[in-house]
Amino acid sequence: MSRGRRVLAWLPPFFVGASAAIAAEVALGILLYAGEGLMRSLSTTLVVEVVAFSAGLAMAPQVAPDLIDRLRRRWLLCLLVFLAAAFFGTSWSVLREMGGSALTQGLGLALLGALPLYMAGSVLAGLSVVARSDGSQDAVQPGVPAALGAALGFAITGYALARAPMPSSLLIGCLILLSLGGMLYGVVLGGRLEVEKKASRPWASGGVRVEDRRLSAEKKASRILFEGPFERRRSTLAGAEVSPWEVMVARALMPDATTPWRVLMVGGGVSDLPRTVLREHAIGTVDVLERVAAAVELGREYFETDLRVGQDLRWTLRVANLEDAIAEVDGAYDLIVIDGAALRSIGGSSGLSRRARSLLARRIRPGGVVAWGPEVDGVSEVLPGWTAHEFRRTVPGGPGEEPVEETVLLQWQAAPEQVMELPGFTRHSPAAAVP
Repeated sequence: MSRGRRVLAWLPPFFVGASAAIAAEVALGILLYAGEGLMRSLSTTLVVEVVAFSAGLAMAPQVAPDLIDRLRRRWLLCLLVFLAAAFFGTSWSVLREMGGSALTQGLGLALLGALPLYMAGSVLAGLSVVARSDGSQDAVQPGVPAALGAALGFAITGYALARAPMPSSLLIGCLILLSLGGMLYGVVLGGRLEVEKKASRPWASGGVRVEDRRLSAEKKASRILFEGPFERRRSTLAGAEVSPWEVMVARALMPDATTPWRVLMVGGGVSDLPRTVLREHAIGTVDVLERVAAAVELGREYFETDLRVGQDLRWTLRVANLEDAIAEVDGAYDLIVIDGAALRSIGGSSGLSRRARSLLARRIRPGGVVAWGPEVDGVSEVLPGWTAHEFRRTVPGGPGEEPVEETVLLQWQAAPEQVMELPGFTRHSPAAAVP
């Protein structure tokens, strides 16, 4: 959340707190002025107001897709309650005889004290739930600004109540504060990161889940698949669409449709690469090794990867420990892609042992390529006699995020003078052969 929106986020609960305090003190002023037995009336009024406010705070809404709509309805109802309180308070001040019966005093306590405090508490409860469900880390909790607003409300009422033409005129001011607070909160919501959990599956690494994240102020929305706390896959729901790095690599290296082409992807259970190879190369084949069966399921259901465990004429997908699966790989490949996002929960690129890397290198045909991405931390060594190029690109961040730099490392057995280009990426390191 930007600094300006964070400041604005203080104002709606501040105004609600001020309105609650004003309503509470105005109710005391109106009811005690006409009532008998000051201490009894004071105690009764305070008890009812505090209980009503507590009941409102207890009415916290459940986190759901319509949470904001429900909060808006609460805010509107709060305005209507304050309007009714202002109308009743004006009638009480004009018609002095209204305070003469127990019925009208009870009605006055309900309309002037209980209902405004109850609705103010329910609005603050809603603001608190929205703040807790905000995907950003700096969401403003309403407690502190509401308490400060209440202090200001008491101060304003203490100064203005005796000078106002009618006590209920202060409730008109509350309507203005609440209306202004509602408009400002609409601005705040524009910078709120909305997180909707679409699905989840249990898994040893902390579970696999899919979330939709939206930020209306930036007109951005993303769907993200997480394995525990680590992001595995992201797609754009609103905003600029960027082709995945592995798809860019495959398209850059894909031969003509008459040349056999065999691809192996390590950790590719949620990738678009297998579908790209099968659709864009008439006789290309692809084998996928994956650690997490739940990721394959959610990738198929929410990212349209079309992947499932098993095999067909042109593809296979195996779920197993990657070290064991790599050891059992047979044949030679033209392209081997290692998805670093699939290795994050096992230590990143270093999660593959030197033995596994050596086995992968043996499965590359002469002139074939090994590609690492979207980060290459821990991939420092270049195999003897191999060449390596490092490519980088900056892609737009998700909702509320800064742009992200992706790095792809291509390694192959070729002469050091061979230069390779990757469209959409900038080459940052020259060809380098390690003897």
